[in-house]
Amino acid sequence: MTPRVPEARDPCGATARAHHPPDDEVAALGTPPTTRSDTDERAAAQDRLGVVLVGAGHTNLHVLDQAPRLRAAGIDLTLVAPATFVYSGMATAVAAGARSLEEATIDVAALARRRGVRHLVGRVGAIDPATGRLGLEDGTSLGWEVAALNLGSVVRTEGLEVADDVATVKPFERLIGVRRWLSTLPPGADARVNIVGGGPTGLELAGQLAHRFGDRLTVTVLERGATPGAGLPPGGRRVVLRLLQRRGVRLRSRTDVSAVHGDHLVVDGTREAHDAAVIATGLVPPALATTAGLGQPDGIPVTATLVHPAHDGLYAVGDCALFTPQPLPRIGVHGVRQGPVLVESLLARAAGAPLPRYRPQTRALQILDLGGGTALATRGRWWATGSTMLRLKQRIDQRWLARYG
Repeated sequence: MTPRVPEARDPCGATARAHHPPDDEVAALGTPPTTRSDTDERAAAQDRLGVVLVGAGHTNLHVLDQAPRLRAAGIDLTLVAPATFVYSGMATAVAAGARSLEEATIDVAALARRRGVRHLVGRVGAIDPATGRLGLEDGTSLGWEVAALNLGSVVRTEGLEVADDVATVKPFERLIGVRRWLSTLPPGADARVNIVGGGPTGLELAGQLAHRFGDRLTVTVLERGATPGAGLPPGGRRVVLRLLQRRGVRLRSRTDVSAVHGDHLVVDGTREAHDAAVIATGLVPPALATTAGLGQPDGIPVTATLVHPAHDGLYAVGDCALFTPQPLPRIGVHGVRQGPVLVESLLARAAGAPLPRYRPQTRALQILDLGGGTALATRGRWWATGSTMLRLKQRIDQRWLARYG
């Protein structure tokens, strides 16, 4: 940031002029006490960098936590986000009732208060990068000098008709209804649940549901491709699919699901009844991130500095961002690792220094909690299963949550 030095003005708006009293006046008055004038305060305020954090995902939570350090460097934060955040790494376990909602929830409002950050509780409904203004869903308008968009992701539903009462793995508000529905099922209910999408999250949820509710549920995974879990290492995929089959999960491949409603879906042109369904068809940026002039269908473009190529004061991080140097999977590890980079970038911007670059890992650790005390860990083509992997995941989750709790 280039320091801004305003013309000194007195409180009435006139240009300030120095007053030099005669030497005898100085001798009579002695040395006057040092005071901070209104002009000094205005100049100091203008030299500070204002940053608006939009959303409280993995990246912006880290920035929020570092607010005292940023404030000392002349950076003032404003947060626009809901009062709480549910950690996505535990979302399927919470939905299946294996973990409590409280365990996975971060009190964002309390963290903002502890760090002395102004917090506007709500969501942004419009972003205009040309004018540098945000429109909140409650009608409030907010300008920004620098903004960091951490908008998350939603499930991909392109070409799929999805009723409003159908659960989706993201956003979490659409998944928590599964937990409430499961709590009403009596033993022996023989309910049918269809999970549309056989990626890691769909398989994780299927494992959780089949383990905890196998006496009252029949779980089916419907995958469009040749096999569920196609992105997993082959050996790990075989182990997971055998585990699910032992728990009674039905695995269907090469299916064409065209519509999903609360009581049925349409697959390969045939209507099939169910009692509940969950959409787990992969993740895409939310509609807000695709606004004309801001983003595109794959997200908000950013360079290696996490800055929009057409808007120097605009960052995008986490799942909503399109990292133009290379494609990145929409997994939490990138949002977590972008947090420290964004903090250093804001410090560099305030100091007028070059911005740091985000250098993604070539291989990221991913651990699926499959229920029943076991998990699958993968990193590139490496994989391992068992209770040790689950304990590793739990340690990582608990350490991350404790940082902001």
